[in-house]
Amino acid sequence: MIKFMPRLFFILSLFLPLLLAGCVTQSYENDSDTPVIQNGANNNEIAMTRISLGLGYLKMGNTTQAKLNLEKAKRFSPRLVQVYTAFAHYYDVVGEPELATKSYKKALSIDSDDADTLNNYGVFLCRNEKYQAAEKYTLQAIAISTYLMVSQSYENLALCQLKAKKYLKADKYFTKSIQHSPNRASPLLQMVRLQYIFSEYKKAQEYLRLYEKSTRRFTPEALALAYKVFQKQGNRKVAKNYAGMLVKLFPNSYQSKQYILNALSYIEADDLAKDYQRTVLGSEKVQSKKRVVVLSPKNYRKKSTSAAPKAPVIKKSVKSKNNTKVSAQKTTVKMKSDRLKVKSDHNALIHIVGVGDSLFSISLHYNIQMQALENWNNMSRNDVLRLKSKLYISDPELVESIPINNSKNTEQEKNK
Repeated sequence: MIKFMPRLFFILSLFLPLLLAGCVTQSYENDSDTPVIQNGANNNEIAMTRISLGLGYLKMGNTTQAKLNLEKAKRFSPRLVQVYTAFAHYYDVVGEPELATKSYKKALSIDSDDADTLNNYGVFLCRNEKYQAAEKYTLQAIAISTYLMVSQSYENLALCQLKAKKYLKADKYFTKSIQHSPNRASPLLQMVRLQYIFSEYKKAQEYLRLYEKSTRRFTPEALALAYKVFQKQGNRKVAKNYAGMLVKLFPNSYQSKQYILNALSYIEADDLAKDYQRTVLGSEKVQSKKRVVVLSPKNYRKKSTSAAPKAPVIKKSVKSKNNTKVSAQKTTVKMKSDRLKVKSDHNALIHIVGVGDSLFSISLHYNIQMQALENWNNMSRNDVLRLKSKLYISDPELVESIPINNSKNTEQEKNK
């Protein structure tokens, strides 16, 4: 899962106790809305306090109180950049991207060199799949000399490029993130995953070493990735050690269950690796897995006749050289993959789950949306696929009555 790190709201949470600690009193002159500030607190400080309160309410889900406090902050300091950045975050949370964009632009019209606003705007744009604009504003934030969160912004930028499937750019920005902060665990782990996608397993192993050196916290995702890195290099002993840690520390995790089921034959990074090979390298191996049938005018009649469902079985008696009759074997038409069953009446398909299969790989293989697979098979993408279980890859209403049992394999399936 890709997570971005806006900076403004973290800073506000640090300043909130300090702002609330100072005793501030206010009164309103002649029953107007113009506050009279006492005890030395200025309007900007009060506005920042209101912003912090508003964001706190927003985090708790109280959007009414959140907007009320942000409006009060705006009343106290209508030219404060953080007011409009906070409003942008509010509108983003409540699902108003156009108003969020307007608030970000208002903030930048007040101060076009506010690095936090530029960074947060870049994160917002990337989340809304406007990748080129996101890169532009994030790089503007990084270019400001007083900006300190350079490593985090480069990581945000790399994650955005990864989401856009710009793998080489992602590698470039992850590298810069590590250069600016060599001991940050997050970009190091991301580089392990990226090098695995590139099939650069030695480099992935080196970044894994640096990641483990920089942190003492293990996650199921990191352990599963480490297992795959050493497995790909044929180092079964080390791979088994990581698998043991995974099962022992996180027995209920998705990765642990997948290891017990199929030895982690497939993880999320494998899907990205396939996509990288297909989109960047144009791998013939990946492309060849898609079945494409081309019929020429000359042999069209011949192929269409052999594939016709009218006579799948042909019985014929022939004479051998010694004039004895020999009954010819039944001829059947088989597909190249023994995991694929074709129902000729409705041309509807059922897929038999094999080693390495996932909902993503199956959807990619048959050019079907994952949501359709989930709906047809009454499952979610986090469900564990069992070997030799059957999945509908077309509308089940078009498939003849075929028992589907994904929980246990029947004796008949085992014999097959």
